[in-house]
Amino acid sequence: MTEYLLKNPVVDLARAWRDALIQTLPVSPRGWALSAFALRAWLASILALYIAYVLQLESPYWAWLTVWIVAQPTPGMLLSKSLFLVLGTFAGGFFGIALIALFAQAPELFVLGLGLLVGACTVASNSLTNFRAYGTVLTGYTAGLIASGAANAPDQVFFIAMARVSCILVGIACSVFVVSIFAPHRSAAETRKKLLVALQDAARRAVYSWQADNEARLQIGRKLIFELIALNTLIEFAAAESANFRLQANRARTLLSHIFSLISARRSLDAHLERRGWPRHSGLEVFHGVIIDFLNEMPDELERGQIDELLTGLEDVRHQLELLQPEQDTTSSEDLVSERLVIDRLDDLLFHLHGALKNWRDILQGKPDDDPPVDINFHRDLRAAWINGLRAFLAINFTGAFWIASAWTEGSLALVFVSVLMSLFSAQPHPDRIGWTFFKAGLIACSIGLVLKYYFLPMSSGFEFLAVMLFPVLFSLGLVMGTGNPTLMGAAGGFSFVFVNIIRPFNPMVYDLADTLNIGVAVQLGILFGTLSYLLIFPPDPKAARRYVTHRIRRGLGLISLLEPVPASNTHWETRMYDRVVRLNDPQNPSANMTDEWLDAGLGALTLGNEIQRLRRWLAAGQLSPELTEAIERIINAFGRFLKEPQRAAAEVKQQIDRLSALAPAVGQPGRLLWARVQGALEEIDIYLTRNPILTKAEKTSW
Repeated sequence: MTEYLLKNPVVDLARAWRDALIQTLPVSPRGWALSAFALRAWLASILALYIAYVLQLESPYWAWLTVWIVAQPTPGMLLSKSLFLVLGTFAGGFFGIALIALFAQAPELFVLGLGLLVGACTVASNSLTNFRAYGTVLTGYTAGLIASGAANAPDQVFFIAMARVSCILVGIACSVFVVSIFAPHRSAAETRKKLLVALQDAARRAVYSWQADNEARLQIGRKLIFELIALNTLIEFAAAESANFRLQANRARTLLSHIFSLISARRSLDAHLERRGWPRHSGLEVFHGVIIDFLNEMPDELERGQIDELLTGLEDVRHQLELLQPEQDTTSSEDLVSERLVIDRLDDLLFHLHGALKNWRDILQGKPDDDPPVDINFHRDLRAAWINGLRAFLAINFTGAFWIASAWTEGSLALVFVSVLMSLFSAQPHPDRIGWTFFKAGLIACSIGLVLKYYFLPMSSGFEFLAVMLFPVLFSLGLVMGTGNPTLMGAAGGFSFVFVNIIRPFNPMVYDLADTLNIGVAVQLGILFGTLSYLLIFPPDPKAARRYVTHRIRRGLGLISLLEPVPASNTHWETRMYDRVVRLNDPQNPSANMTDEWLDAGLGALTLGNEIQRLRRWLAAGQLSPELTEAIERIINAFGRFLKEPQRAAAEVKQQIDRLSALAPAVGQPGRLLWARVQGALEEIDIYLTRNPILTKAEKTSW
């Protein structure tokens, strides 16, 4: 018997859980943080349930469930999510009433309308970021929840809507109340700490030699880009949590945009130096040592808070760079183009480093932000959004047909959970896997919920007894949810949805085993239908997804060639392209292509877009000679049709390079500086298009 117990996986799992509790929770700061989160979530859910009882709201368990829906590790995340949940709840209430008002006597049209609504909300959620997306998701399934509840009593739809909305608002209010009082407010400090680390990493990336290992350089850059993208989200949460940091949020995003541009300048410089080597110019060789020394010392000086000293030193370095004028003494036009390009890219790098340091100093000093708003832009996969929306529409209609044909009283609840699965996880890399996790966690929740409801809860009555009985389950759920692990949080989400629907604590409690089993089957069947929909309806097509990204890059190059007025900075283009490259180089993404070819081509397209915008700004300045003006106008016009005629743009660039090469000014002639800059930009564009011909091939080609 003892030998059997030692090999029993349930016993082994329980012992492992016990050991983890003993070893970590009493002594580990992480353990205490998880325990505090779990206690806050339990307290908020019990408080929400109690208030719903006092107010005699119908279906008070939705107030309890809402607490677990909005539960987040930090106050900033919860406040941000709560705001969009409130907006989504009101919108869902409106659409739920409208569905019943229009289609109460026509279930087929009701299902069709709900499918259209959830499909539209899914498209919107896939096109938005952070908790804005969740607000649109909530609109869809709140409408389904209200409408399904009123399907058999359409004359009560308004009261049902008010009760559901009130429960959700009570849950949100209790969560905000408990977290505001008991949770530590650290988001602003954590965000500042991560901004400092990002600045230090940017200096290390800037100083990394172009002669060093390319793979190591890519790893440094990839890590920094991931951190910057995550930081943009943290800034939003810190602004929601801290009024003081909210005043600095735009400045923090400006800092991120400077670091993105710094990386771009360094990449462009590295790519050129790998082809041509360091220019044989005495002034540049001396300057190279100066900038290396400065950047090597920068991380330590940042740690010591010597920001003013860094800014002064950086201004001095830029002044030294400004004194270098190879167009005054370099006779070779080819060498001049290389030297001028290196000087200009170094100046770009130092300019953005100076801007980032200035922003960091102002953030620390709390200076008022008078800069124009910075909107960091990220990739929106509209193709996937429409596919996910259509899948949600079809899945809801199939489930609705099953409900109507079977005349199942709880079929509408299955419809609601299909809506939840279709909209909630559609933007995730592997929604089918999350769905299976949701389903398995739901089975566990059914088992625990049935035992608790029909064995323990009937032993006594009173709200205090209910709160005590729920504590072990909800505290354990909070520990799992507080880890922040996506897989575990998916399981915790599935458990909470199903467990609440199994317990359904009414006032007074209703014990009807047949009804509870009916509800459990409906919920699990809805989750199962939703999960299978991801596998059977429009399964992932990685090649088509990568073709679409290629299409969007081409389209983006065309748009930035035509956009008026000319953008003052490259922030929109750079941040969107970095996000595209990171997403499609992410091993968690089923459409990813984990090859250096994809990474180099994507980052090269980023450089290409920057060069196009650089040409447009020179053209808008109105200081170019007629020959340079004509050359740039022809190239910009060709890139304006890059989506349909990419090879025409490539041919035009080559033609203008040959034409301008014959017009190279000699030493001392006017316009030599601008000629060298334009010629250098055109050569960079030509080299990119030559080395990455995939962008100029037919649309059917995939990366």
